[in-house]
Amino acid sequence: MTGPPERPAWRQWIVRLAGAGLVLYVVYFAYSLATGRERMTELCAQITPGMAVDRVLTLAQDNGLGPRRLDAETRLAYLAEARSFGRHACRVEFDHGRVTSASYNYAD
Repeated sequence: MTGPPERPAWRQWIVRLAGAGLVLYVVYFAYSLATGRERMTELCAQITPGMAVDRVLTLAQDNGLGPRRLDAETRLAYLAEARSFGRHACRVEFDHGRVTSASYNYAD
């Protein structure tokens, strides 16, 4: 009786690299979720009442938050973090192109 055929060495390395990549991705995702509240609370605190919508948009773009379009007609926006797949966000309310309030929001 013989055992299963051996895989070529290059194939074993590819499987190991793919496995290591998957583990690293899961660790990165878990870390992003675990630290998202802290990151977003800090960012939301930078959005102050009276801030113009264009300054909020610049802050959002600089920090990788979406949506990418805000204008003077915007009344409510959730500036979500792509890193956590939108689970962590800032809820920003506007009136006439100015911020009235900004708070941390967790969507799940």
